[in-house]
Amino acid sequence: MTVRWSVSPGESRSIAAAVQSVMVLTSSEPGCLGCSLTTEMGARVVINYTEEWKSELELQRQLRSDRFVALVELMEHASEMPVIEFTLPHSVRGLDYSQEIRRARRLEFL
Repeated sequence: MTVRWSVSPGESRSIAAAVQSVMVLTSSEPGCLGCSLTTEMGARVVINYTEEWKSELELQRQLRSDRFVALVELMEHASEMPVIEFTLPHSVRGLDYSQEIRRARRLEFL
C-alpha cells in the first residue's frame, strides 16, 4: 500500500507527524514486512507512506482495522485528497479496493 500526499509546506509537518504515529503502530503488526515515510521538498511537499505486507490476507485484515480508519481520516482532512494504491499480486488498485474489503466484512456480520 502506498499513500502519496502533495501538500503545502505548512501542512506537511502535521501530516508527516501523524503518519509517523501510524507507522509506529503498523510496524509492530503481525505480517508487516516494513513501512517507510519519505518527503520530497519543493513548492509542494510530496509525502510518501508505504506499507508492505506478507500476504494480501494480512493487508485485508489491516484494511479492516481501527489503525487504517485513522489513516483514512488523516487523508480526508488533507487540503487535497492523496493518492492511494494497493499493489496486489495481479493488479494495482485504488481506494475502491479498501472500500470493497471493508464492505465485504460488514456483509459477513449481516
